[in-house]
Amino acid sequence: MKNEEKTQEQNQVMEGYNPGVYRMLSILFIILTILNIVVIVYAFARTGYGLWHAEDALSYIAKIDSSFDDINQDILNIQLHADDQSRVSASVDDIILQQKKISEHAEAFRQINMSNIDKTIPKEFDKSMDKVDRYYSTISKNLSSVKAGFSKPDVLQTAETERLREDAKASLDELFDYSDEATYQFFCRVGQSFLFVLLFLILTMAAGLYAIARSKKRDYAFALKLQNSKQKTANIRQKAVEIAYTNVVTGLKNRYALDEKLDERMKSEDVTLALYNFNNFKGLNESYGRDFADEFVSEMSKKVVTTLGKQAEVFSTEIDELCVLFSKELPKSRTNSMAHKILEMLSQPVQIRGISVQLTVAGCIGHCNVNSYTSASALFIAMDHGVRQSKAMCVEQNRSVLIPLQ
Repeated sequence: MKNEEKTQEQNQVMEGYNPGVYRMLSILFIILTILNIVVIVYAFARTGYGLWHAEDALSYIAKIDSSFDDINQDILNIQLHADDQSRVSASVDDIILQQKKISEHAEAFRQINMSNIDKTIPKEFDKSMDKVDRYYSTISKNLSSVKAGFSKPDVLQTAETERLREDAKASLDELFDYSDEATYQFFCRVGQSFLFVLLFLILTMAAGLYAIARSKKRDYAFALKLQNSKQKTANIRQKAVEIAYTNVVTGLKNRYALDEKLDERMKSEDVTLALYNFNNFKGLNESYGRDFADEFVSEMSKKVVTTLGKQAEVFSTEIDELCVLFSKELPKSRTNSMAHKILEMLSQPVQIRGISVQLTVAGCIGHCNVNSYTSASALFIAMDHGVRQSKAMCVEQNRSVLIPLQ
C-alpha cells in the first residue's frame, strides 16, 4: 500500500516534466544569477570608488583654500609687524611655502579621476587655480624686495592684489560648493541604480520560480537549495535598500526614507514633525573642513536620537539638517515641549576634536491632519518655507528660533 502511494506521488511530481525545457530554463536562471552578481559587484565598486574620489577631491580643495587663507594671513602679519624685519622675513618664507603646498595639492587633485562624479569639475578647478596663480604671481614680484627691506609691505596689498585675492577666494568657495553638490547628485544617481538592481533581482527570481514551476521537479534537496537561494537574495536586496535609504555621515535614514514613510502615514493618521537647520554651517565647513563638519553633524544627531529614544524617529534630510518624526501616540503639547528641548540641545556648544563649536538653529514644527497635504513633498515645501522664516528671525535676534508651521 505504501509503495503504491509513493509511486502515485512520484507520478504526480513528474507529470508534465520536460527535461529539455527544464535544462533550458535552468541555464537561463544561472545566466541571470551571474549577471545579478556582476551588476551588484559593479554597483558597489563604482559607488565606493566614486565616493572615495569625491571625498579626496573635496579634501584637496579644502587644503588649497586653507593654504590660500594662510597666505593672506601672512600678508596681514607683514603689515602689522612691518618694523620687525625678522618676522617679515619669516612671513615671506611661509607665503612661499604655502604656495608650494597649493601647487602640490593642485597636482594631486588633477590625478583624481572625476569622470564618474562630474566631468566639468576639472575644468572648474583649473579656472579657480588660474585665479589663484594670477594673484600669487602679482604679489610674488615684490616678495624678495619686501623680505630684504627694500620695499614697503604696502606693495603686497594694493587695490589690484585685493581684487585678485577676492576673485580667487570667491572662486575657491564656489568650486567647493560645486564639487559638494556634484557629490550629492552622484549619490542620488547611485541610489537610482540600486533601485534598478532591485528590479533586476526580482525579475531574476521570477524567472527562477517560473523554471521550477514549469519543470514540476519536487524533491526535498532542491526545495531546500531554493529556500537558501531566496534568503541570500532577500538579504542582498535588503542591504541595497538600506544603503540607498541611509545617510552615510550620520547613519540615520535619509530624505528618501522619510518621504516614503510620510506618504504612507499621512493617508491614515495625523503626523507631527520638526525640522532643524544649522545656521552658518557653510562657515563651519570653510573654517575647519568637511570632515570636521561631518563629525559635528554626527555628534548632534546622536544626541537627538539618545534624547528622544522611541518617542520619535530621526532623519538626516540634508547635510546640515535633521528632521524629527514624532510618534502618533504623543499629544500635541508633549511634542511641542520635546521640539523646544531638542532646539535648546542643538544650540548648546559641543566639543569636536578639542574645539568648542556652537551654532544657532532654525526650526519649524508642523502638526498636520490627515489629507491636509497631498504628499510628503508638498508638506516639505511648507516646512522649508517655515525654516527660511525662522532663519530670518535667527539673524535678527541672534539666537535659535522654532516656529510653528503656518
